[in-house]
Amino acid sequence: MSAISLENRKKQAFVFDSPIIPPLFSLVMVWLLFWLFVPNFGTVRTVAGVFNAASINAVVVIGVTMLMIAGEFDLSVGAVMAMAAYIFANIMIGGGSPVAAIGLALLISTLMGAVNGLITVYTRLPSFIVTLGTLSIYRGLVWVYSGGEMAQTTEKLVLYDWLNGRLDFVNDLLPRANFRTATLWVILLAVIFQIILTRTRLGNHIFAAGGNAQAAIAQGVNIKQVKIICFALTGALAGLAGILTFSQFSSVFVATGASVELTAIAGAVVGGTLLSGGVGSIVGGLLGILLIDTLRSGVVLLGFPSDNFAAVVGVTIIGVALLIDWIRGRLS
Repeated sequence: MSAISLENRKKQAFVFDSPIIPPLFSLVMVWLLFWLFVPNFGTVRTVAGVFNAASINAVVVIGVTMLMIAGEFDLSVGAVMAMAAYIFANIMIGGGSPVAAIGLALLISTLMGAVNGLITVYTRLPSFIVTLGTLSIYRGLVWVYSGGEMAQTTEKLVLYDWLNGRLDFVNDLLPRANFRTATLWVILLAVIFQIILTRTRLGNHIFAAGGNAQAAIAQGVNIKQVKIICFALTGALAGLAGILTFSQFSSVFVATGASVELTAIAGAVVGGTLLSGGVGSIVGGLLGILLIDTLRSGVVLLGFPSDNFAAVVGVTIIGVALLIDWIRGRLS
């Protein structure tokens, strides 16, 4: 093989081995197809709706993606999200300090995530089993804390707009748009966590924990500590998603966050994160969740029953997985 062809192959591998290429390609194709065949899909209102629907899930998927790169799962994020939403809501409805409301909600959700990590690393049980158990425990705690009652308010506070209100300056430029501030939070968090994963020692250790834990341990990496940190951060991000949810809808139910964990895992997988760990990216996870919520909007606009959406997500996961295998097979 000539030096030129070898260099071209290296460049090709660099592009197509990137975990974000398959979900990006899939997202572009889905948007193109919906734009061509679905009435009103290309409107500003629909685009804003997709981004708004994806934003809260995107906050969760950032943590879930990072945790999956470390080789672990968290099925309790939906319950953690609900608990944080209730804590934030009750303090705010009671006239408490916004700082206390946000701080306590994030503290409790972080501790709930850390508990998942501690149980996982010290019992050596699979995190799938551990968090399946804590999912039920945490959801039960949500029920006890809330008394099974919905928390809601009609009060309009500047804080709610700051957390997840309308982006008026964007909406003024784009009539009929309804972009919300959660989109900006997602962008900020994505930049922060992508830098953590790619530019810091912790990020290197996270990839090592999921890619080859034994080799990482041999090099002195504290795998237990790394995984506990990932679980705690995942809990914190789920808590933030709960805060954003209440800020947008002014209400929270016991069932808030139900099935968010599966949506987040699906987004991470569609975004190129390996179930076995060691491979993935925050950008890929966000593309995955955006693809899923794009499909949700497209299915609704096509007039299909919403119950069919789960089947669409399943087909998408399998399709993108096959696309990833095909691309990598072309390079082998």
